[in-house]
Amino acid sequence: MGDVTTLQTEGYERLPDAGDDNDSSDESAASPLLKRAFEEHGYTKIKQLGRGVSGIVYLVTDKAGDSYVIKQMNSRDRKELDTVQLEVMILKKMNCGYIVSYVESFEDKATGLFYIVMEYCAGGDLYQRMQTQANEGFFAEQQILDWFVQICLALQYLHDERRKVFHRDIKPQNVFLTEDGYINLGDFGYSKVHRRADPYSNSVVGAELYVSPEARQNNYNSQSDIWSLGWLLYDLCMLEVWSDIKNRRFQQASHDMGYPLHFSDRYSKDLQELIKEMLSCDTNNRPSADEILAKPILNDAVRKNRRIPQALERRFMVSLNTFDEAYNQHYNHFKTLVNEWGETTDSLEEIHRKCTIGTLSGSVIGAAGGVTALVGAILAPFTFGASLIVTGVGIGVGVAGGVTGAASSITNTVKQKSLRDNIERIQRNFKHLTPLFDSLNSLRRVLRTIRKFRDFVSDSSGNAEMSHNAHKRKVLFATELINLGLLANVGRIAAQSARVGRAAVEAVAAVTGVLSGILVIVDAAFIAVDAIDIHQMRQGKVNDPEKVKSSLLKSIAQMRKTHTDLLNLLKEFEETRNELNEYITEARAFRNVESSNI
Repeated sequence: MGDVTTLQTEGYERLPDAGDDNDSSDESAASPLLKRAFEEHGYTKIKQLGRGVSGIVYLVTDKAGDSYVIKQMNSRDRKELDTVQLEVMILKKMNCGYIVSYVESFEDKATGLFYIVMEYCAGGDLYQRMQTQANEGFFAEQQILDWFVQICLALQYLHDERRKVFHRDIKPQNVFLTEDGYINLGDFGYSKVHRRADPYSNSVVGAELYVSPEARQNNYNSQSDIWSLGWLLYDLCMLEVWSDIKNRRFQQASHDMGYPLHFSDRYSKDLQELIKEMLSCDTNNRPSADEILAKPILNDAVRKNRRIPQALERRFMVSLNTFDEAYNQHYNHFKTLVNEWGETTDSLEEIHRKCTIGTLSGSVIGAAGGVTALVGAILAPFTFGASLIVTGVGIGVGVAGGVTGAASSITNTVKQKSLRDNIERIQRNFKHLTPLFDSLNSLRRVLRTIRKFRDFVSDSSGNAEMSHNAHKRKVLFATELINLGLLANVGRIAAQSARVGRAAVEAVAAVTGVLSGILVIVDAAFIAVDAIDIHQMRQGKVNDPEKVKSSLLKSIAQMRKTHTDLLNLLKEFEETRNELNEYITEARAFRNVESSNI
């Protein structure tokens, strides 16, 4: 398979061995460019997960702290770029609970690299899980059936007439495990959208042990995915064969020559027969994904998995309870701090305005006195000393102006010091609100994942009765949540909370820093700039902090903008909490049931 260009790793979760250099010399040389490319799109590299023929896979986080995988590929090769763009086109259309989600893609033309951002599956891949289990024993049949049905549901989604996508590279390394234990089918680098009347696609793809007979003849159709899945299912049942590569190759060669496969007696005859059907050399005898899911042996597993996974529902309820507790504990404190933020901003702007006016007045008076004294001195020779009286008056006026300016500066110093202390106190208190923001972000992450299962929910629930009593419900009906349209709302609110939280910290830090350096303002030119900015801000002409010239007033403008954002956030926090009330009640009931069962 030397011409294969897709990423060849043992799953993107595979980490280098202890002796590997995680940052090889070529990557180290390019690391500043890599860092720039990631940061321009809001990502921070955490570590490299794998390296293959066509590129590298990285684990990254975004500004909200969410983890993603970025797949880096070369975009200078025209053929390879076409492959990458096809993968992006396919991924964009995927919205299935058992398929890795596409986030975005971008190209760095300076380096000729293309990046695809995807959902991160924290549980690693099936290859790793099989390696671990092979050393410990075998998988229970129910576990195998659950995973198998989940992959079938993903293939059913792909093979549907509306999409007609062939995966073409089903193998353990491309089946990822989420933190909740269910699978996500990933790596669509080989996938192809069928658009022609010919039911086959050309080119041999896929890992050697999973390539169907027709694929070896450069033909591929949806049944070729079934063949690959059949061998994956066999490997899950026969780990002792799979872990011995020579034995595994022998089994495959024997099967292709017509000899029966060897099975362990620990697995049911129905499961063995299903594997045999899927591995029929005649594509017409292989069942489709729809036909597989209709098998009686899979009835219970299909019912269990054609819905939101129970582990995910449980995580949702735990997140909901955590948010409820954080809200009750911190929301009023948050509201008080936002009010104090606004009052401090108003005070800072008003005091600075008055002190600037006072300092300007002192400067004008001092300047007038200086001119008067100068005129008196110039006229003295011509007035026989009488104009020295004028000089004396001028000096007196100048001194008075200096005293006025000094008094304003001293007042400014004292009051700004008090305000600075107040701002620093608010800054410290904002850190105590972290549980409130974190809990909403955790809830957002769960809801974002639940959204991937909305088709299953609508298909399975229909007009199902939703009037169960809270104490009888051990799991929350996410259908209700989706029907309320709350998913998008909470996602938006949580994303804003992360953004505003960062802005608040940055604004407080900026204001504190500015006030530390500007305790006494005596530069007339600087004061003039402040006076102009103050006038424009009071007239409502300057709302953008970037358009304010004065450093101090730029910070005040940033505080004003942040205060507006915080007020909006307060409102949306409260509205979201009200919309979640029904589900919070049920989540509390679930927690009580769980506690009583411990």
